[in-house]
Amino acid sequence: MILTKEQWKIAITVLIMGSFISMDKNMISMTVLALGDQFHWLPNQTGMILSVYYIGFTLITIPGGWLVDRFGYRKFILSSLFVLILFTIFFSLSSSLLALAMMRMGVGLGHASYTTGSPKIISTNFGGEQHASIQSKVLATAGVGGVLAFTIGTQIINSNWRVAYWLITIFYIALWLMMFIFVKEKEHSPKTTKSRESVSLFDAWKEKNVLCIAIGMLFTNLVATGVISWLPSVLKANFHMMDNTKIGYLLTSNSILMAVATMAAGILINKYFKQKEKTFITLSSLAAATCLIGFIYSTHFVITVLLLYAISVLLMFAFTAYMVLPYRLVSNQVIGASFSVINIGAFMGGIIAPILIGNLVTESGGSFVTAYIAMSICLVAASIVPFCINLKQTVHSLAESYK
Repeated sequence: MILTKEQWKIAITVLIMGSFISMDKNMISMTVLALGDQFHWLPNQTGMILSVYYIGFTLITIPGGWLVDRFGYRKFILSSLFVLILFTIFFSLSSSLLALAMMRMGVGLGHASYTTGSPKIISTNFGGEQHASIQSKVLATAGVGGVLAFTIGTQIINSNWRVAYWLITIFYIALWLMMFIFVKEKEHSPKTTKSRESVSLFDAWKEKNVLCIAIGMLFTNLVATGVISWLPSVLKANFHMMDNTKIGYLLTSNSILMAVATMAAGILINKYFKQKEKTFITLSSLAAATCLIGFIYSTHFVITVLLLYAISVLLMFAFTAYMVLPYRLVSNQVIGASFSVINIGAFMGGIIAPILIGNLVTESGGSFVTAYIAMSICLVAASIVPFCINLKQTVHSLAESYK
């Protein structure tokens, strides 16, 4: 992939931003343990800090894409990073449950702004095969952030959780400066400006392809969230693996593999599945569904771990392909709003997964077999969704309305 000097600056800024935001998102799971020990809170109290984050995330995701399309990505992300800096430093200085929860909700607002703003940056500043390559690397930052959180972040939190968030605040200030210096908003013609002003909050919700991708992401992320969230419990139930350190190593190695898989997906799509992303999604989803069945019935630990790795790779393949499709199918005028709809679909999958799997495991008397069969069925559904996507409808209905 050949990039200009300006494109390199933009790409590096977006990738570093994604890595540290993902690090922050992953660190909180360890932070709440430290908070519970320090303030003697019950699990349901510390759980509040985790829950309100998603409230903030959802509140800005719904209008965020439209705001990006309407006012531009640069102003939106710079403002969001400033809010993120404030809430992160206030979080590090807070001591009451209510204050910590409210500050974390503000952090959710800032994090969601990145997920809704970065697609617009990619769509505006890159083109053609660059979309798949850059988007796959952006998704890979989730794995990079996970590794940073489970290694460096955890060590700092174990020493002093407040220091960890002071460090994150410094990172966010550096990112704000990078965004201000290296990422510029392209000049718009009067015609383009008029098109931006005519963008409606609900335009993306009217687009069939966008809704189909959102549904596919719901099923895919439901499984991805379910597998990772319940992995320690599955290992303890099936293999009596009680060593949290070993489980942590497994999660770290899986995060690294997921990051590599998302970057590899961009290469595979460009080289072998160009214009065939639907086939790529279907094959990856069906293969992952098969591996899920093998995973839950496996009685050999090494085979189980290998199947886990295969599931993670295949899920990232499908996830990446779904996230690349909008660059082909949606007008740049509404790309931000379209990704908001898609992100909400993925987010809903993340919400449903713990509830669905928890209830199925309870009803099965502690067995995870039924839950994993259910997740396999979700992946079969995700493999069917691409058949509802019309690849020939490239920038049709919405684009026409802005001429």
